[in-house]
Amino acid sequence: MESERTVVDTLVFGNIVIERTDCSVSARLESDDSLVVTIERSGPRTRKLIPIGTRDAACLSARVNERALGLALGRAWIGMRSYRVVVETEGRYLSLQPRDLETSAFLNGKPREIGKQFGELTAHSDGTIDVLWEVPRTVTLFGQSAEHDPPQPTAEELLIGYAVAAAFGTGGLSVVGLIGRLVEAVPFPV
Repeated sequence: MESERTVVDTLVFGNIVIERTDCSVSARLESDDSLVVTIERSGPRTRKLIPIGTRDAACLSARVNERALGLALGRAWIGMRSYRVVVETEGRYLSLQPRDLETSAFLNGKPREIGKQFGELTAHSDGTIDVLWEVPRTVTLFGQSAEHDPPQPTAEELLIGYAVAAAFGTGGLSVVGLIGRLVEAVPFPV
């Protein structure tokens, strides 16, 4: 099996090395290979547009070194929620939740948990993954101000997020976006 290797700059945590074959994805820090996150597919490729080839959790295994991770995947059908990916690791959750057609929020928790966003990931067809980290900021609501300090991922959490983005892609199709594209495609008389 041919392997594709991509080095991605995380902008804060150094470089991550992502290796992909037709049926597996692995991610590790370039500076330290003691932690390796691997996602593997068993069985045939059933989804052409999904980098790892399936969204059937029964055909996938994920692990950090030799410790198993749980995967919960949406079907990736119509609706942004169906594109989310949730990873369970030692009783905690990490998620990728689509924000738009190309980008997913990387969350320290289950989808829709407020204030737990590490940042946003955008996977590209050339294997690179762009990141926009969440930054501390002041939030004002009903005249009250509060400081928001986003969570900082550990090395393991970081590698899990990048491996999931590389294996399943990022972003998702929304019903509103689909309707908008259909309306744009219809020729209207002038």
